Amino acid sequence: MYIDIATDFLVRDSDIVGIFDLDNTTTAGRHTMNFLNEKQKQGKVEYLIKDIPKSFVVMKSGQVYVVELNSQILKKRLEVKG
Repeated sequence: MYIDIATDFLVRDSDIVGIFDLDNTTTAGRHTMNFLNEKQKQGKVEYLIKDIPKSFVVMKSGQVYVVELNSQILKKRLEVKG
């Protein structure tokens, strides 16, 4: 099944490793910031935003999508699909 993580942007739910809240994870520690910085250097961060980023989705491929949707909304979409 697929989940809409941004306006008209679908990903396969089985390819999602995790959904993370930007406010909580980036203020929580350097490990998250190091992870995101490394992915940025690798060109694996894609910003699917027009407004303020709220969360990011990590895929099995290593791709990271930064999105406007709250992590709780994305998790609920996963639960509805599953």
